[in-house]
Amino acid sequence: QEQLRSLKTRVTSFCSLCQSCLSDVDAGVQEQAFVVLSDLLLVFGPQLPQDGREALAPLVLLPDAGLQSQLAAFLMDHVFHHTCSHEELSATEDSENRIEELHQRRVLLAGFCKLIIYDVLELSAASDVFKHYAKFYSDYGDIIKETLNCVRQIDRQEWARTLLLSLQQLTTELLLQQGPEIQAAEAFLEIRDLARRFSLLFSLHQLRNRSALLSVHKEGIRFAFQEPPGPELGLPPLNLPFLEVLSEFSPRLLRPDK
Repeated sequence: QEQLRSLKTRVTSFCSLCQSCLSDVDAGVQEQAFVVLSDLLLVFGPQLPQDGREALAPLVLLPDAGLQSQLAAFLMDHVFHHTCSHEELSATEDSENRIEELHQRRVLLAGFCKLIIYDVLELSAASDVFKHYAKFYSDYGDIIKETLNCVRQIDRQEWARTLLLSLQQLTTELLLQQGPEIQAAEAFLEIRDLARRFSLLFSLHQLRNRSALLSVHKEGIRFAFQEPPGPELGLPPLNLPFLEVLSEFSPRLLRPDK
């Protein structure tokens, strides 16, 4: 027990050190810290005490809300920030460097996705990945698709809820940027396209997906008609355009559910 306590103290201290390195001015240091943190949280995650290793339960290390936010922010800054697509790599002078950079970003994304699949992060954290599925498909489509499949196998209802959350987050971000008139915006059309891609995931095993698809519609409608905060009575709900996004899922409903 004394050895376990000593190891837990050292692991926690090392984790805190790596977390502080996520804010380092050097991008290379940040990325290395993220890789080490991902591996550390995976090794000392909820899977550790399983398969006859119950005595190791005190060593389980779960990221607090602050670290979870930092990991998600890192993903946005280092993985989903660039504009050069996979098809453009061959046209660049330093294509070899670009390919190496893409490989490194894929390693970072895979590390984050493993934390979701192995129950270190909540399944809802996958929304930070899923909402980039269409835009970064050429770079990370295989990784995101595998994560989608794994999350669906873990919990079908939570998987569907996370897909919906991804679309809600994108819609909210767009409303904050452009105001209520978003239907004609290119970004809104991209959200609808993402919803269309998500809807295809419900096309197989319709009976198995029935309950999850109904939940998407019910929760999506509630979100669309959510009353805006503040004193602006009488105005239409701000999220009303989300009904157009939700309509992409409607063809997948079984006839009795429509």
